Amino acid sequence: MLICASVPAFAQQADYQNLLNMCKACHGETGESQFSSIPSLKYQNADYLSAQLAAFKSGQRPDKTMSKVAALLSEKDMQQMAKYFSEGKGK
Repeated sequence: MLICASVPAFAQQADYQNLLNMCKACHGETGESQFSSIPSLKYQNADYLSAQLAAFKSGQRPDKTMSKVAALLSEKDMQQMAKYFSEGKGK
């Protein structure tokens, strides 16, 4: 998903929030997964998380779910999500 400069900021934020909600559905609101088969992301290093998302997107790290999800993300989305989970945000 490429967000261009002509898209209003509120629309960009809504797109990001929808993508983040998709991540939270599996990895948990704060990144603490409730499922043993899904890794927890809470407090992981942001650079590491960004690199893993890029690897899923490029196909370097194939996964039937994460490769599809990462394909939707821009580089900025990846950085924002990595920051969100690395800081342990959420309720």
